[in-house]
Amino acid sequence: MQLGVFLQRGNSKVSFNSKKSRGISLAGFYALALVFSFGAKSSAAEPEIKNFPGDVIRQTGRVFTSPARLGLSDGAWLAGLAGGGLLLYSMDGQIRRAFKKNKSSFNDSVSAALEKFGDGGYELGFLAVYGAAGYFLKKSEMTGTAMLAAESFAAADAVGTVVKIAAGRARPYAGEGKGSFRPFINKTSHTSFPSGHTTSIFSVASVFAARYESPAVGIIAYSLASGVAMQRLYGGKHWASDAFASAALGTAVGRAVVKSAEAAKEKTAYLLPVFAPGYAGAAAVLNF
Repeated sequence: MQLGVFLQRGNSKVSFNSKKSRGISLAGFYALALVFSFGAKSSAAEPEIKNFPGDVIRQTGRVFTSPARLGLSDGAWLAGLAGGGLLLYSMDGQIRRAFKKNKSSFNDSVSAALEKFGDGGYELGFLAVYGAAGYFLKKSEMTGTAMLAAESFAAADAVGTVVKIAAGRARPYAGEGKGSFRPFINKTSHTSFPSGHTTSIFSVASVFAARYESPAVGIIAYSLASGVAMQRLYGGKHWASDAFASAALGTAVGRAVVKSAEAAKEKTAYLLPVFAPGYAGAAAVLNF
């Protein structure tokens, strides 16, 4: 099986130093910040900064308890995802060998640049800049999007970390094969499933994709996230099935966070005056 990865330039060597790689990453982040500054869905009830800590805890709790709220339609989706994951698991070794065959200095430089986008520090830095820009520009939809993305990031990473430790799957470079699972060993070499970089980038990308009217934003966000997932395979840090499960986890959490926020803004309460013979009062009306 032959799988092409990134770009191959024959036998030619293209070298990039680390400073240029970092420059590419930072330039990409600022470019995305500019692109995402326009076209966000406006809401009359965006998340408030003062409620952010509580919202993070609430969203994380909802993610951990979500299995208890699954319905039949959710079960069908999970079955489909499980089938796709098992298919990739059966091909993990072949995909790993295909990526190893496509090593080059040019691909290495692209990989180094993409890795930054999956780094939690870079992602939170981007969200902080984006949210601050929205605050100073008086665009509440920008600040709200940044906060929801941060909530998604925190919730998805919390779940991913717990699963990592519980699964204890060996990374490709550990040399133990795709079927090596040593639960709760808590060693870096056995935290392959799921991929933290992939989970976090998809948890952020899915929020931006859901919050923006323009399909171009979703295409850009998910393309970048997919590039990070490919980089984790190219770098030998994760198996293909790890990246697939991580993308599904991050996307599911991001979409759930946005959906929860939209449902919350629709909840309203108001009082109606009530008059009847011998009675005068008020009735509370709740929407939920």
